Amino acid sequence: MPAEFVDETGVRRFWYHGSCHCGGVAFSAAATRNLTITLCNCSICHKSGHRELMVREEHFRLHRGQEYLKQYRFGEFLAVHTFCVRCGIKPFYQPRSHPTGFRSVNARCVEFPPDVVLEYVEFDGRNWAASIAAGTHKTTE
Repeated sequence: MPAEFVDETGVRRFWYHGSCHCGGVAFSAAATRNLTITLCNCSICHKSGHRELMVREEHFRLHRGQEYLKQYRFGEFLAVHTFCVRCGIKPFYQPRSHPTGFRSVNARCVEFPPDVVLEYVEFDGRNWAASIAAGTHKTTE
Protein backbone atom coordinates (compact mmCIF):
# COMPACT_ATOMS: atom_id res chain seq x y z
CA MET A 1 0.00 0.00 0.00
CA PRO A 2 1.57 3.32 -1.05
CA ALA A 3 1.96 5.95 1.68
CA GLU A 4 -0.07 8.42 -0.35
CA PHE A 5 -2.35 8.44 -3.37
CA VAL A 6 -4.77 10.62 -5.32
CA ASP A 7 -8.33 9.35 -4.91
CA GLU A 8 -11.12 9.11 -7.47
CA THR A 9 -12.10 12.77 -6.85
CA GLY A 10 -8.55 14.09 -7.34
CA VAL A 11 -7.87 14.60 -3.60
CA ARG A 12 -4.40 13.71 -2.30
CA ARG A 13 -4.70 11.30 0.63
CA PHE A 14 -2.24 9.75 3.05
CA TRP A 15 -2.46 6.43 4.90
CA TYR A 16 -2.46 6.80 8.68
CA HIS A 17 -1.84 3.71 10.77
CA GLY A 18 -3.55 2.79 13.99
CA SER A 19 -4.20 0.00 16.43
CA CYS A 20 -5.92 -0.90 19.64
CA HIS A 21 -3.91 -0.78 22.89
CA CYS A 22 -2.57 -4.36 22.76
CA GLY A 23 -1.80 -4.17 19.02
CA GLY A 24 -3.97 -7.16 18.18
CA VAL A 25 -6.15 -5.00 15.92
CA ALA A 26 -4.21 -2.98 13.33
CA PHE A 27 -5.67 -0.80 10.61
CA SER A 28 -5.02 2.12 8.26
CA ALA A 29 -7.25 5.02 7.27
CA ALA A 30 -6.65 7.36 4.34
CA ALA A 31 -7.36 11.06 4.66
CA THR A 32 -5.87 14.46 3.85
CA ARG A 33 -3.33 16.34 5.97
CA ASN A 34 -6.12 18.63 7.27
CA LEU A 35 -8.34 16.50 9.47
CA THR A 36 -11.64 17.20 11.16
CA ILE A 37 -11.96 15.28 14.41
CA THR A 38 -15.46 15.16 15.89
CA LEU A 39 -15.89 15.28 19.65
CA CYS A 40 -19.26 13.74 20.37
CA ASN A 41 -20.96 13.93 23.77
CA CYS A 42 -23.26 10.92 23.32
CA SER A 43 -23.12 8.36 26.10
CA ILE A 44 -20.85 5.84 24.37
CA CYS A 45 -18.39 8.32 22.81
CA HIS A 46 -18.17 10.28 26.04
CA LYS A 47 -17.59 7.22 28.23
CA SER A 48 -15.17 5.49 25.83
CA GLY A 49 -13.23 8.63 24.85
CA HIS A 50 -13.88 8.09 21.14
CA ARG A 51 -12.74 10.97 18.93
CA GLU A 52 -14.17 10.49 15.47
CA LEU A 53 -12.19 10.57 12.28
CA MET A 54 -14.85 9.66 9.69
CA VAL A 55 -13.50 8.04 6.53
CA ARG A 56 -15.11 6.37 3.56
CA GLU A 57 -15.09 2.58 3.68
CA GLU A 58 -12.78 2.38 0.65
CA HIS A 59 -10.29 4.51 2.61
CA PHE A 60 -10.15 2.04 5.49
CA ARG A 61 -8.11 -1.17 5.71
CA LEU A 62 -8.16 -3.71 8.54
CA HIS A 63 -4.73 -5.36 8.51
CA ARG A 64 -5.17 -7.81 11.36
CA GLY A 65 -7.28 -8.63 14.37
CA GLN A 66 -10.75 -9.44 13.03
CA GLU A 67 -10.77 -12.36 15.48
CA TYR A 68 -10.32 -9.92 18.41
CA LEU A 69 -13.22 -7.63 17.46
CA LYS A 70 -16.49 -8.02 19.31
CA GLN A 71 -19.63 -6.13 18.30
CA TYR A 72 -21.82 -4.08 20.58
CA ARG A 73 -25.13 -2.52 19.52
CA PHE A 74 -27.69 -0.50 21.46
CA GLY A 75 -30.57 1.91 20.94
CA GLU A 76 -31.75 1.61 17.35
CA PHE A 77 -29.06 -1.04 16.67
CA LEU A 78 -27.83 0.79 13.55
CA ALA A 79 -24.29 1.49 14.71
CA VAL A 80 -21.93 -1.47 14.94
CA HIS A 81 -19.47 -0.64 17.71
CA THR A 82 -16.40 -2.86 17.71
CA PHE A 83 -14.11 -3.47 20.66
CA CYS A 84 -10.93 -5.49 21.01
CA VAL A 85 -11.70 -8.39 23.36
CA ARG A 86 -8.07 -8.46 24.59
CA CYS A 87 -7.63 -4.82 25.65
CA GLY A 88 -11.16 -3.34 25.52
CA ILE A 89 -10.31 -0.45 23.18
CA LYS A 90 -12.74 0.69 20.48
CA PRO A 91 -10.46 1.52 17.53
CA PHE A 92 -13.23 2.05 14.96
CA TYR A 93 -16.88 1.31 14.29
CA GLN A 94 -19.66 1.56 11.71
CA PRO A 95 -21.54 4.73 12.69
CA ARG A 96 -25.26 5.27 13.02
CA SER A 97 -24.97 8.54 11.09
CA HIS A 98 -23.54 6.65 8.08
CA PRO A 99 -24.60 3.00 8.45
CA THR A 100 -23.08 2.07 5.08
CA GLY A 101 -20.00 3.27 3.27
CA PHE A 102 -18.09 4.81 6.21
CA ARG A 103 -15.99 3.96 9.25
CA SER A 104 -15.67 6.08 12.36
CA VAL A 105 -12.03 5.70 13.36
CA ASN A 106 -10.98 6.58 16.89
CA ALA A 107 -8.37 9.31 16.33
CA ARG A 108 -6.87 8.42 19.73
CA CYS A 109 -5.79 5.10 18.16
CA VAL A 110 -4.04 6.65 15.15
CA GLU A 111 -0.42 7.77 14.77
CA PHE A 112 -0.37 11.21 13.11
CA PRO A 113 2.83 12.79 11.76
CA PRO A 114 3.73 16.28 13.00
CA ASP A 115 2.62 18.05 9.79
CA VAL A 116 -1.03 17.01 10.15
CA VAL A 117 -3.48 19.78 11.03
CA LEU A 118 -6.19 18.62 13.43
CA GLU A 119 -9.38 20.63 13.74
CA TYR A 120 -11.69 19.58 16.57
CA VAL A 121 -15.43 20.15 16.22
CA GLU A 122 -18.16 19.51 18.77
CA PHE A 123 -21.17 17.34 17.99
CA ASP A 124 -24.18 17.18 20.31
CA GLY A 125 -24.71 13.43 20.28
CA ARG A 126 -26.93 13.61 23.35
CA ASN A 127 -29.45 15.22 21.00
CA TRP A 128 -28.40 13.06 18.06
CA ALA A 129 -31.51 13.28 15.84
CA ALA A 130 -31.79 17.06 16.11
CA SER A 131 -28.04 17.51 15.50
CA ILE A 132 -28.10 15.28 12.42
CA ALA A 133 -31.21 17.10 11.10
CA ALA A 134 -29.41 20.42 11.63
CA GLY A 135 -26.44 19.17 9.58
CA THR A 136 -23.87 19.64 12.32
CA HIS A 137 -22.19 16.23 11.87
CA LYS A 138 -18.90 16.55 9.96
CA THR A 139 -17.00 13.96 7.96
CA THR A 140 -13.30 14.05 7.24
CA GLU A 141 -12.47 14.62 3.61
